[in-house]
Formats: sequence, C-alpha cells, structure tokens
Amino acid sequence: MIKDNAKTQKPDPRGCAVRALEWVFSRHKSLDVFLEKDQRFGALPTRDKALSRAIIGSSLRHLGQIDAIIDTFLSRPMPRQAVTARQILRAGAAELLFLRSASHGVVNSFVQMAGNVRVSRPYKGMINALLRRIDREGEELLQTLPLELNIPTWLSENWNKTYGPDTVKQAAIALKEPPLLDLTVFEDIEKWTQLLDGTAIGDQTVRLLHKGRIEELEGYDSGKWIVQDLAASIPVQILNPQAGEEIADICAAPGGKTVQIAVTGAKVTALDNQQARLSRLSQNLERTGQSAEIICADARSWKPEQLFDAILLDAPCSATGIFRPHPDVLYNRREKDLAGFAERQVSLTINASKLLKPQGRLIYCVCSAQSIEAEDVIAEILNKTDLKLDPITTDIPSFAEPFQKDGMIRIPPGALPVEGGLDAFFIAKLRKT
Repeated sequence: MIKDNAKTQKPDPRGCAVRALEWVFSRHKSLDVFLEKDQRFGALPTRDKALSRAIIGSSLRHLGQIDAIIDTFLSRPMPRQAVTARQILRAGAAELLFLRSASHGVVNSFVQMAGNVRVSRPYKGMINALLRRIDREGEELLQTLPLELNIPTWLSENWNKTYGPDTVKQAAIALKEPPLLDLTVFEDIEKWTQLLDGTAIGDQTVRLLHKGRIEELEGYDSGKWIVQDLAASIPVQILNPQAGEEIADICAAPGGKTVQIAVTGAKVTALDNQQARLSRLSQNLERTGQSAEIICADARSWKPEQLFDAILLDAPCSATGIFRPHPDVLYNRREKDLAGFAERQVSLTINASKLLKPQGRLIYCVCSAQSIEAEDVIAEILNKTDLKLDPITTDIPSFAEPFQKDGMIRIPPGALPVEGGLDAFFIAKLRKT
C-alpha cells in the first residue's frame, strides 16, 4: 500500500485518498474501517480530511466513467500489477473532473506521489501525460459517457434482470451524490421538522439537507432522535412493538433499531457478536435515555432461557442496497461472496425461529438488493422451519406502500428519487405456528 513520502511534514490528503482506494480495490474491505483506523488519515487537519473524503467519494461514485476515460486515453492497457498507478490515476481524474481543483496543483501532486512510490515510479511519465490530457479533454469525453457505467457489470445485469430495464439508470442517478441526512424522531415530528428545517417523510423521519457535525444539531444531546436512513426505519414500524413485549434485536449493533424498539416500552434484548460494536450500541442507548439487555454472542447458536414475543433480525449481508451512502460496497463486494452471506442468513433465521413463543413474529430484513439474500432466503426458511409467511398488509409507512410485493417489502435500487432517494431494502414478516 502507498506510503507518504518520509520528507513530507504532514500527512497528504491525496496520498490518503489513494491508499483508501487501494484498501477497497485490493483488500475488498469497508472504507469506513480505513477511515476509522488509518492513522495518517486521522492526523489530517479538518480541511484536508474533507478534501481526501471528497476525492475518495468522487472516485467511487464515478468510477466507471473515470476508468472509461483513462482507458480511452491509454495507448495500451495498463499491466495488472500497476495497481497503485491505477488508483493514482483514478484519484487524480476524480479531482480534476468532479472537484474541479486547480489543475496545475492536482497534476503535480499526483505525479510527485507516483515518483515517491517504488511500485508506481515506472508509470510516473504516463501518469503525468494522462492527467494532463484528462485535464484538457476529459470533460468533453465525460459528457458522452452514460452514468450506468458507474454500476459494476455484475450488479447491472442482476438488477436489470431482477427489477426491470430502468433500474440501473435510476441507481446510477442515485449514486451521483451522497444522500441527504435522515433522522428518526421519537415524538412530535412536526416540531422537529420545523426546528431542524427539514422535510417530514412518513410518521417518524425528518430528512435534512445537512452539511456539518451531527453532534451540533438541536436535539442530539437530549437524545430526541437517531440518525437512521429512511429505509432502515421501516422494519421496526412493521414489527409494531408493544409496551411490555419481550423482543430480541438480533445482529443489533450499532443500535438504531434497538433504540427505535425501546422507545415503545418493549423490553429489548440486543444481541451482537462483536463487543466493539456493542459499545457503540450502549452509547446510543445512553444518549437517548433508553435501556436494553445487551448480550455478546453468536446468534447462530445463542440459546437464551426465555422465549420472545417478537424478534427483529437485521441479518449481515452484502449491503449492496446502501450504495448511496457507502459507494465502496459496489467494489468491496463480489458476486462470489453472495452464497456465503445467504448460508449465514439461513442459519441465523433457523436459530431465531427456535427462540419465538407460539404465534410469535419475526421480521427478517437485509439492506441488500440481491434476491439470493432476500426472497430466496425466505423460500428456504419456509421449507426448513415452522415459520410461515405473514403477509405485510398493515403498519406500512405510506412511502413504502408502492414496494409491497408478494406479501413482503422489496425496495429496488434507485427508489423514491423525487423525495431524495431510498436505500434498497428487503423486509419479510414471519410467524411461528
């Protein structure tokens, strides 16, 4: 992975951006983990962090178009081993074409970076020539390239087959910009819509055009709301928890749905298999003044003493549905990963089915746009357990009603564009016989 020049007095935001891209494309790991753990990114001043994030985001949101421009201007294909050089070109092109930084400084910085890194040094001249050509001719070529190039081919083929021929176009439009900020408020949505100058969607969500620190928003310290994407707020609304019910939130961290259940007066048991993630859940409970029993265990084998009235299982998944806030999922997930996710999802649901009281209800949901992790999992569960599909007909937020399908909720990629977008999501309600 690229290292900053030892002579550099402070970490370089462009170098951090290139390392982040290497992290995603070479290691196929979450960008959030890089941004949290990379010491050099953490040492950047606030302004430089913003630049680094902007370069990373622009690179990922427009990657297909950027690669098409790079490949058009190359006299011959880059060798496979030129991984770092490719990330330098991607980051440089993104800054030139989408951030419109001063071209002289951009080109010089990335060319110098290439020269300072052993594995990219042989490509320094090519990077210099290519970035200068992108600066001169890239904008004109960009106008001829469809947005759909920015969705990886395997996902494009899958989504168009699953949802229809316009899906990828709508998804690509949604990918262009980061989503607006959604807050789930616990009471008096009209009051908080006015106080925060937002737009109410449904009965629980206030959507904000927000740029700044979330901690500085009114109501944060007093725990009057949680940050939660509009789609992610739906499962608890369909679960419809009641005061006094015993409810398990399985795979609960970071705790948004746990809090959402707890405010109803239900007795919540929050389970996750990672203690570090449960620490964040505890912080969310403390800030909002809610409580839950917190357990660190593997939900595939967990055997509590009591049975539950209801269970919410937000199963670990490929997360391809949350590409709007996390465009790296388009690249750190691969088609070959899906079968493994589905196998784990079935295992989790089978064990969850054993923890329900008779007639108890289970909400299965994933933030995946892939049917293998959604409808296909439900079909297998219905064959392997005593759970039955309980068609979702009530407690559906009005904005989600168009997404009812076969008794379940299936939100496709690129949904709800007029209102500002909605993550792709799947929700099914099952009942113990």
